[in-house]
Amino acid sequence: MTMWFPDPEKLKRPVYKTLQSLIINAIDAGDLRPGDRMPTHRDFAFKMNISVQTVSRTYDALCKLGYLVGEVGRGTFVRIRDASPEAAMPFLPTRQEELIDLSMLKPVTDSLHYEVMQQGLMELSKDLTRDLVKAFRPEEAFRDHAHVAAKWLNSHRMDADWQNVIFTNGAVPGLLSAVMSTAPAGSAICVEEVSFHILRPLCDYLGVRMHAAKMDEFGLLPEAFEELCSHQPIRALVISPTVCNPRAHVMPLERRQDLLDIARRYQVHIIENDVLGTLIKGAPPTLWQLDPERVFYITSFSKTIMPGLRAGLLIVPPEMSVIAKNRHLVTNWMANPLAVDLLTHWMEDGTVDRLISWQSNALQKRQKLAEKLFPGINYYSHKYAPHIWLPLPSTWQEGDFVAQARRHQVAIAGSLPFMMVDQSNEGDAIRLNAVRIALGPCSEERLTTALRVIASLLQAGAETPLPMF
Repeated sequence: MTMWFPDPEKLKRPVYKTLQSLIINAIDAGDLRPGDRMPTHRDFAFKMNISVQTVSRTYDALCKLGYLVGEVGRGTFVRIRDASPEAAMPFLPTRQEELIDLSMLKPVTDSLHYEVMQQGLMELSKDLTRDLVKAFRPEEAFRDHAHVAAKWLNSHRMDADWQNVIFTNGAVPGLLSAVMSTAPAGSAICVEEVSFHILRPLCDYLGVRMHAAKMDEFGLLPEAFEELCSHQPIRALVISPTVCNPRAHVMPLERRQDLLDIARRYQVHIIENDVLGTLIKGAPPTLWQLDPERVFYITSFSKTIMPGLRAGLLIVPPEMSVIAKNRHLVTNWMANPLAVDLLTHWMEDGTVDRLISWQSNALQKRQKLAEKLFPGINYYSHKYAPHIWLPLPSTWQEGDFVAQARRHQVAIAGSLPFMMVDQSNEGDAIRLNAVRIALGPCSEERLTTALRVIASLLQAGAETPLPMF
């Protein structure tokens, strides 16, 4: 078998960065295939007329990024991509029955949810409305539904005007409409340095520049936000202050008020992602509650009720109502009428609140299970969160940890998709050397098995592969 080497003429300074790019391009092009053995450090250095240290640095960086893997006594290989799904999206693209998949954030479900969905659809079928069958104009079709949603929001201390409520097919369409409403192509927004994995590609597609601001254990730092605003025009801040963030933190009220004060001074809109807010008992007021004239508020029901209910709400500032509705119209036209009809029916008869309460209790039970199976292990979470954020010990690199968990039939997510910062000063992708573990996607029995696997991996540690000279 012929060993692959790049063209030495393509090397430019700094050499290790160029070499990283050449290897990644070869993998993406198929010139290097999953499982292919890489040249030894010494052979690579001799062939390319560079130092062994440069090759070692390149291989180390690509192992951290999930492109290569070193095996003790065997050498360095192109990593099988299926073993490193976190390099693109945090979750697996397809379901694998034998795998315990904790990579995707989903609510806990059981037979109750099937029964509720079946009963709800049967009730709708008995009283089909004209709008459900023939709806094509959002304003006309959802006027009555918007009144129901506003009443339900009011019962949750969200005094929204029905005219500013937009039904969406979940949180992502709401986020898309809000970003398009506040930040035209070429403008800049501020985001938390660890955030929703969809945010980066969404901004790339829209041509919106994204600036990440530093955080601590309570979320975005006000001084970091103000520093950005003082040096360049920022059109919007996208923020997830209540549990629906990778670390599952709840931002204190005082900090929420500080961020709003800064936003007012610099005339910045805020886009608040609060898809888990209704699960969290005793949470501070939402940013929208504190300033409904400035905040776009996003919530949905697929993570608090059941995944099959692809329905959400976007509440917009009154002066931005027409703009937001236009953006939603050209990207989605309208939410699915069947889902909206079912959702508002459940809002009226109390099913929504009953299922949200059930979910809170189920997640609290699973959090206690994680606490029991992870004694002495430090991680971030909240008692009503559907996930935990687990910083890894120095004995593990997250790519290797995710791959090793997969070999034990457990899928989890690495930190890379959630990082909004591109690179370190040395050109490497920023990672937190941490993993996100979803607690809701499977039965409690399978979750117990998976958490025990993860705990045993943490206890065992990983041996660093020796370089093959």
